[in-house]
This record gives sequence, structure tokens and C-alpha cells, in this order.
Amino acid sequence: MPPSDLGVLSELSRCRAAEECAEQACFQVRLEALLGRRLVVHCANACAEHIGELVEGLKAWSRDGGLADGTVTVLAIDPGAEFRRAAGDVPGPLWPGFAFSTLALPHGSDTLALPRTSER
Repeated sequence: MPPSDLGVLSELSRCRAAEECAEQACFQVRLEALLGRRLVVHCANACAEHIGELVEGLKAWSRDGGLADGTVTVLAIDPGAEFRRAAGDVPGPLWPGFAFSTLALPHGSDTLALPRTSER
């Protein structure tokens, strides 16, 4: 018998990268970075159309928030992971999917500055 909260699970697995998107999320973006000595972890799901927007948005959010020395990991979501967890399965090390890309965030003191032009 399927879990009684399938509607909730289905809603939670929707794309969160765009306000009006109702597509099923097939990727999760996980940001892990430092704020001082404190580890900050943020996860969000996206469909294939919005994955780039989500990655760029989290990178900007980390930069604006002063987060440093972190990574952004993109996972391909296992569509059955939420349902197995709802049925009592314990999430494993690759839950909810397979990490296929990890991007390093700039160090706290690094900035993306435009080249300076010399004034005469």
C-alpha cells in the first residue's frame, strides 16, 4: 500500500528554482560553505530547465552572504528516494541521488573583480 502522504511528497519534489514551475525536480543542488567557523548547508531542487538558474542563484547567495571555502554539488535525484524514505527506508550516503558535479566556491577574500583601467 502506498504511503498516505504521497501528495505532500510529490509537492516537495517539485522544482524550486522558478516560482511558477510545476515540473518534477530531477536535480538537487547542495551548497556547503563556511560562515566564519560555522558550516552552512542549503539544498534546493530543480528541474532540468532551471538547474543553471539554481546553481547561479546559490553562488550569488553565498557570495552576498559572506560564505567562504565552500562547494556547490549537483545531484541527479533518484525519483523513488522520497517514497522509499516515507516507507521507512533509511537514507544512505548517496541519498537522494548521485553527485555528478561539484564546483568550488571562491575563498572569502577572493572576488570576481573587473579589470582596472589605468587613468592618465
